[in-house]
Amino acid sequence: MTPSEIRNYFNTRSVEFVIRENYELSEDKEFIPRFSLKNAKGIADIPVNEPIRPTQDIIIKAIKYGMIFLVSYKGAKDSLPAGHERVIYPMVLGRSSKGNILLRVYHLNGWSVSSDRHIEKIWRMFRLDRVLSITFTGSFYRLPPAGYNMNDKGMLGGIIARADFNEIRRNQQALVQSNKIQDKREVTLSEEGRAFIAVRLKSTDSKIDLLKPFENAYVNNVKDVKNIRITFLKSIYGNKYIAILGAMGKPGSTVKLLDEKGINLGVFKCLDSISGETLKRIRNVKGNREFDVYVFDKKI
Repeated sequence: MTPSEIRNYFNTRSVEFVIRENYELSEDKEFIPRFSLKNAKGIADIPVNEPIRPTQDIIIKAIKYGMIFLVSYKGAKDSLPAGHERVIYPMVLGRSSKGNILLRVYHLNGWSVSSDRHIEKIWRMFRLDRVLSITFTGSFYRLPPAGYNMNDKGMLGGIIARADFNEIRRNQQALVQSNKIQDKREVTLSEEGRAFIAVRLKSTDSKIDLLKPFENAYVNNVKDVKNIRITFLKSIYGNKYIAILGAMGKPGSTVKLLDEKGINLGVFKCLDSISGETLKRIRNVKGNREFDVYVFDKKI
């Protein structure tokens, strides 16, 4: 491995990986995002942002790759027919003393019926037969949450699969090397400890109108619209509005933008960051509906 790959493999900082957006230059000079996870060996059969029925095979793959899921779960005391949604890290799959299939999860956020409130970052145990659906978010966890015990004593009937973080790193590194996933921070328009960052963009010479966003050729040509990332920004000085395809921005953060020739476009403030699925529902961002469209290249 190269020095950068070694640092990435053995890191001890908090890391989240996301599906890589590859922008291919077509003959008509348009940059079109392609999502390549469908060709990823091992998890190609797990769709992104699409609810599916959970199976032991899918959960085992999710554990081996460190995949983050949105689950719809209906516990014994849940009165809602569709249960409640939670975002989770699947960590250990096993059996109860009675033979029920159990899933130990790190609950990132969601509703707890027993606590009667929204809760975050706690350990929970689910019965797999009460999980109505699972949806892969397109993100991957990298490090064990505090309190993780791979020899889960709650699995009285035995453990089927558990998160081995050496295995997770190997599997994720294979996806990184095959250009399938990337560190989320690489496409995030902010960085801890820095007032603002500089980003290089590629101009499309087009605009997006949020009343009819799919009339923009770059958005309309995306095969997997639900997974595309779009950040909306406004210039600090002046009244220029920009939409960046392939980047995630924290509202309120500032970023210096340059085009592919290195020309300074100015300093911009992030208004909001959304996925393509949300694009179907919004009509404006902070009162503005038209934005110049650029494609994210890299941080500099």
